[in-house]
Amino acid sequence: MTVHWCGTGLSAIPGLRRLIQNGVPVTVWNRTIAKAQEAVGDITDDIRAFDPDALAEATQAGDVVVSMLPGDWHVQLAEMAISKNTHFVSSSYIAPEMRALDSAAKMAGVAVVNEVGLDPGIDHLMAHALV
Repeated sequence: MTVHWCGTGLSAIPGLRRLIQNGVPVTVWNRTIAKAQEAVGDITDDIRAFDPDALAEATQAGDVVVSMLPGDWHVQLAEMAISKNTHFVSSSYIAPEMRALDSAAKMAGVAVVNEVGLDPGIDHLMAHALV
């Protein structure tokens, strides 16, 4: 099982580093390799330029695709993951297009998990602080 982590923005780095440091097999995909190397190049060399076709080719059944990319990528990546019998995780809220993939994911026997990560967490903490 490999975790294919897409995106190395500021909210991605702590979780990504923890996975790698704990020995989880992680392939890092980022638009610019140099930025990913700055983020985690000191602890891994499995860094690749983000390309949806290359990601699909590298993904195998039972892997996990984590998308920390902008939300407009999530549905496309989730569809690919389902087609490859791969689990999918994103930090974004569940869009109607993502909700529509529920049956396909269940039929494929894979988990599609959204609203996991920094942004929803900050929203929840701020709401708690306001209450």
